[in-house]
Amino acid sequence: MEKTLKEKRRGRGRPRLDGSNGEGIVSREAVIELAYELARSEPLEEVSFVRLAKMLGVVPGALHYHIGTKDGLTSAILNRFYKELLARLREIPEDLPWRERLRRFAYILMACERDHRGAAEYIQTKAKFRVFQKVRAGETDYGAAYLDHAFGMFREAGFDAEQSAMFYHVLALHCLAAANSHVAHLEPAEHERFLKKQADALPTGVMPGLDFALKAFSGIRADDAFEFGLEALLDRFAAARAYEPKEAVHDGMS
Repeated sequence: MEKTLKEKRRGRGRPRLDGSNGEGIVSREAVIELAYELARSEPLEEVSFVRLAKMLGVVPGALHYHIGTKDGLTSAILNRFYKELLARLREIPEDLPWRERLRRFAYILMACERDHRGAAEYIQTKAKFRVFQKVRAGETDYGAAYLDHAFGMFREAGFDAEQSAMFYHVLALHCLAAANSHVAHLEPAEHERFLKKQADALPTGVMPGLDFALKAFSGIRADDAFEFGLEALLDRFAAARAYEPKEAVHDGMS
């Protein structure tokens, strides 16, 4: 049977998306949202076009048309992650003391990374798309917008450019380490029974350091460690702060 005029005009470059040949209808937003949700609980590498296509009831070519390559899919997931993160960060009241603003920033960052395994593991182990994303014309690079927001918070808190860069970096590393520790069940308290068993099995005096602190170590919980480290960082930031924010300089001077 001869091809219809519509089929001839369609050409080979674009897969049919109208559902008339079983490929179904799919949007770019639907693909990204499904991929983002899958990556909440698994590595980004395991979120494939073939798997997404099967779940959406379309052929993989339909997804490639909307997303492009695997790099495009990875970046789309991360851009969606940063969009959600930025929305939550923007809810922090701007009139809070600088230390409380940074504290809330850290908790939100850690929580978002803890709630999205794929993004957290990728950001910790890969450089490409770690912040800046591959976006189409008219789309927002939410990774860039997030970093702009973060640096702005440090500037408004009274830190100079060098301090803002370094302090943001170490704070972000602290949040990322805490998030991935939670995801991978690495906190000592997760293995308390095993660690105490090891402590009890050690001959006294052979390893005095373990005799001294292994049982105490076995009870450490990730949330407590995160809070302790955060307070230590904020204390260090406060001691090195370059200047008082403009709002504080003018307090009481009017």
